[in-house]
Amino acid sequence: MAPDLPTTYLDYADIFNFETQRTADDLAWANANATPVNEGPWDDIPGVQIFYIGINTAGERIKLPQISSFWRYKPSSIQLADPDDRDSPHQTYYVTGRPGSIDIVRIELGPSMPGILIERPKGSQPVQSTGLIDGKDFYFRESDGFWSLSVGGIDVVEQPDWYCEEKHDKPDELSEEAVYSLIAKGAALFRNGTPTMAVEP
Repeated sequence: MAPDLPTTYLDYADIFNFETQRTADDLAWANANATPVNEGPWDDIPGVQIFYIGINTAGERIKLPQISSFWRYKPSSIQLADPDDRDSPHQTYYVTGRPGSIDIVRIELGPSMPGILIERPKGSQPVQSTGLIDGKDFYFRESDGFWSLSVGGIDVVEQPDWYCEEKHDKPDELSEEAVYSLIAKGAALFRNGTPTMAVEP
């Protein structure tokens, strides 16, 4: 797993200092090794520059060869300003972060596979992962003994170009290794031209 907070007990000040140093290290690495991507603007919200950095399973920073649309930056907390707020009578939107500044997006990646870029799985019931297979977005999902893989399309979740779903025999929650194995299996089916299944409504 990519290194995050040290395993020893930390107070809030230590955590803040750790995160601040990590961000500084990431920005320094990005300035030396990667090119920022211009994102936005979104309506009245100004555009921003983003550095996308992959963090591999050894915790090393690596430049992402491609950026999946799943990983594109967009403001995540936009709210209409309160018209009765006297402190910001002309504010249209409130955006967390610093619009117009350079930000870092750290993407924790799974193991390297030929032609496949995998984000480490997240969640439980469902377990989900995203990434790229031969340059096409994919979305992996597992829940209640069934796994599915969607690939490509204008909306890879709702309207993928290719979709498969299968039952698996793992009685307990899937390990990361099992998720990677299923993604590799799905990628092989996709590459072999296995007919797509219908996406359940």
